[in-house]
Amino acid sequence: MENTVKQIALYGKGGIGKSTVSSNVSAALSKMGEKVMQVGCDPKRDSIATLCGKLMPTILGRIGEAKKVTEEMLTSVVFQGFNGVLGCESGGPKPGMGCAGKGVNLALQLLDQFQIFEKYGVTFVLFDVLGDVVCGGFA
Repeated sequence: MENTVKQIALYGKGGIGKSTVSSNVSAALSKMGEKVMQVGCDPKRDSIATLCGKLMPTILGRIGEAKKVTEEMLTSVVFQGFNGVLGCESGGPKPGMGCAGKGVNLALQLLDQFQIFEKYGVTFVLFDVLGDVVCGGFA
């Protein structure tokens, strides 16, 4: 029987503690023996900061530097944090400079295209999703 990656998305109004809850759930799942990856789906890129101890580079930021998307480029922005929890941040444009939803969507498509969850043997993925989308890109 093939293992299925379990996925949880946490979303809601900005500033209500989604990243804190996501990080605590990720940590708890890792303590229960799960192989966890937390994906920050917000241009603020603060989702995995608690797990990693600081703000980390983002998928979209690395794409902007590299100009070409490769698996190596994508895995370079997957970081290991507390108790082995893996994490990455989609990143996105500065406020008012573009559509955050489209950037998050691109990052998620790349994680799927390069089968990142499968390659890392992840059993749980938590998506910490921005709650203040004002354009149609994320829909």
